[in-house]
Amino acid sequence: MFGGTKDEDEGLPGPVVLSLVLLGAMFGMAAPADGGWWPAPAALVALAVQAVHCLPWTTRLRGAWTLAAQLLLAPWSGVPGFAAASVLLLVRRPVRWVLFAVIVAGAAALAGDGGYRAANGASNALAQGLTVYALTRLFHLYAELHAARDRLAAAQVARERQRAARELHTAIGVPLAAVLRLAADGDAAAVAATARRAAARVRATPEPPPPAPAPDGPMPAPVLPVLVAVHLGYLAAGVALLLDLDLSVGQLALCLAALTIVTGLQVHHSLPRPPGVRPPGYGWTWALQCVLAAAVLFGPDGPHPQLLAFAAASALVLLPPAAGWPAFGAAVLAAGTVDATAAVDVVTIALVYYGLTLLTTLVHRVREARRALAELAVARERRRIARDVHDLLGSGLTAVAVTAELALCEPAAGHLPRAAALAERTLAELRAIPADHTELDLDRELASARALLAAAGIELRLTGAPESIPATARPLLAAVLREGVTNLLRHSRATHCALALHPGGLRLTNDRPRPGPHRPGDGTPNLTARAAAHGAALTSGPAGPDHWTLAVALDR
Repeated sequence: MFGGTKDEDEGLPGPVVLSLVLLGAMFGMAAPADGGWWPAPAALVALAVQAVHCLPWTTRLRGAWTLAAQLLLAPWSGVPGFAAASVLLLVRRPVRWVLFAVIVAGAAALAGDGGYRAANGASNALAQGLTVYALTRLFHLYAELHAARDRLAAAQVARERQRAARELHTAIGVPLAAVLRLAADGDAAAVAATARRAAARVRATPEPPPPAPAPDGPMPAPVLPVLVAVHLGYLAAGVALLLDLDLSVGQLALCLAALTIVTGLQVHHSLPRPPGVRPPGYGWTWALQCVLAAAVLFGPDGPHPQLLAFAAASALVLLPPAAGWPAFGAAVLAAGTVDATAAVDVVTIALVYYGLTLLTTLVHRVREARRALAELAVARERRRIARDVHDLLGSGLTAVAVTAELALCEPAAGHLPRAAALAERTLAELRAIPADHTELDLDRELASARALLAAAGIELRLTGAPESIPATARPLLAAVLREGVTNLLRHSRATHCALALHPGGLRLTNDRPRPGPHRPGDGTPNLTARAAAHGAALTSGPAGPDHWTLAVALDR
């Protein structure tokens, strides 16, 4: 395939597909200048004007004057389909379809007398106009979707933050508000119980919500109606041609059947499908298409290279590139043995249908890429919120509960106001988590750790100073210190702890860890992930027979 990034299709970019289709239409349909093979000057000018109407970076150049120029060139360029496509691209509904019908009818009149000439002229203008229009719309849609990938992810993340804010308010905000009311009433036991229940809820592994489907964005260009209309046009022109030939009734019936089957199979092969999905039975349907197309091409009075072009287009659409392009080349050579013009028709028609399929598939792929990017961003945001809720709110609620329990033992020591202050701090962090503004301050966390450990009767021995820590690492060490102190209070009977701060990180060691195997929760893995995101390494485990150490090394 084609595209601009490694995670998408490889192959021809959209502008190249458009350019090849425009060039093929010009060389396949325009009258040559002075009997040669090169198109007349009017056709070259029409090609340039059509490129202005189709390519996305020429928006400022197009307007009423370019449309008027294309309409004036239509009778002399030999490519009235360019004018038909320009009308569809630039004129508003419903006028554009009226003008489109007028141009198609004019192409039939300009083609000359005779049923086949008129039908062929109308069919060519119809096919060129609709396919160039559809290809242009598809490519612009691809560019629009590609540019909006990050915006979709940002919108989904914002929606996830709103959902998380609502759930956090219900699960934690309401209990914290109750803690503040109970603390104001002096009910230390109720404060401790409420904070413990909220902390247990925070530290439990939450069930992830079902993923919300990401919107697909704008609808694609009407590929299916275009395919049907173009094939009906070719079918009508083919029927008119066969009726103009001097064929017997049997030959006419066989050729009409072959024409109808090959055209129907091409519609079957070209229907828009998700990437990698091929039509059922495509192997035998393509083989049948090839046999019938060749039979008509080399049969009695058998012109009609469009049928071989359909088989060539199907080869590009259905087969892997290693097989599809050689089959395409064989079809071109087969048509060239009949007539050089037939070979040009095969190239033009095959590339048109291949281009439609390529761009349709690319729109599917970029939509899937947008959806995957949005889902990845939402999953990353959910992990970030869950980590912050566990590390920050869980530690804060545990600190509130411990402080309230100390107030039960020492009612006159001022622990309950301190518990209320910790609850207010935790409530502020709760509001900041969905907005991703939850960086902690190391100085504040150190002061809180001092007060909390002192209230619990645990002696803290500090070496080093917070000022020695690099500014970029201070939020990480603040989070590690908070979780470490919380775990110390929850999982040990410590009487002493030592905290070493230095430019290379920190080391927190406590005595008397609880006996038995240590079963870590989410705290240590969360801290490990935080440390890894900052290029640091975190270790946690026993240090000697009766000590536990939590350490962060900033230089890995």
